[in-house]
Amino acid sequence: MTKSEIIKWLDDKLSPDLYRHSIAVQNIMEELTLLYGVDREKASLAGLAHDCAKSIPRKDFLTSARQLHVTIDELMLIHPILLHAPLGARIAELEFGIKDTEILRAIETHSIGSMEMSTLDRMLYVADSAEPNRDYSDVEKIRDLVFSGDLDGALLKAMDIKITYVVNKGLMLHPLTVEARNKILRGRCNIGA
Repeated sequence: MTKSEIIKWLDDKLSPDLYRHSIAVQNIMEELTLLYGVDREKASLAGLAHDCAKSIPRKDFLTSARQLHVTIDELMLIHPILLHAPLGARIAELEFGIKDTEILRAIETHSIGSMEMSTLDRMLYVADSAEPNRDYSDVEKIRDLVFSGDLDGALLKAMDIKITYVVNKGLMLHPLTVEARNKILRGRCNIGA
């Protein structure tokens, strides 16, 4: 699909709020390429397509993930919403024809994170948390950090906010999020792995 066809697909399939969010994430990703030297088209497509799986009703996430051969871990069985990122990567590949593994990986990791996050992966995680329509406590701190050139600081802040939210809801933390956060902290503190 062309980018304009993907935009049309998203406009047709997503709620107006999710569509607006997807366009906003695409725009912030394009802005961030100027700071972080990532290919603009890759960043644009990753931002645009990152939540495409939210076109599927939540009750159907597990079934869709199985049909599309998405790996489902124990925590995803309990909280299927966590599948929207890896499921989105499969939809982007199969429905949109995106074959670039960097784009697909960024989509796959934008919600939970991973131990090995590329610059594109980190940008998408942060852009998803900090796009202009987001309005929650400390979102401005994430924006200030990312636009001042501190991508890892912005990523840590975004992860901290997400972790606090999950803990306050009494939900389980995904171990990959904890591992990713700890790895970034080790790197910032120059602590060995």
